[in-house]
Amino acid sequence: MSDFNAMSAAIPTSVNEYTQAPNLNKFGSMSKASYEDVKKSVQDFEAFFLTQAFETMYNTVPVNENFGGGNGEKIFRSMLMQEYGKMTAQAGGIGLTNEIMAQLVASGKVVKD
Repeated sequence: MSDFNAMSAAIPTSVNEYTQAPNLNKFGSMSKASYEDVKKSVQDFEAFFLTQAFETMYNTVPVNENFGGGNGEKIFRSMLMQEYGKMTAQAGGIGLTNEIMAQLVASGKVVKD
């Protein structure tokens, strides 16, 4: 039980503690290349979010047993939803990337140009 207490003591309990963590302080002085890296990561997050939304949506569509079904279709459908998520995010998505990046710039965590 003491190992659990030691581990839980290391977990931040508030937003302020989390943003003051030593590994996050480096975001205050990013170069332009780093800004682009952060933007790519945020876009990947949006793609993941959209993939989850697409998978939830497509789970409501019944499988036509005449043309498919089984494990192969489940795997293919999962990969298809991942690609839909990536393509949608790259095309501008739902604006999540822009909103998150604007918040990071406004907070001073990321320096733009």
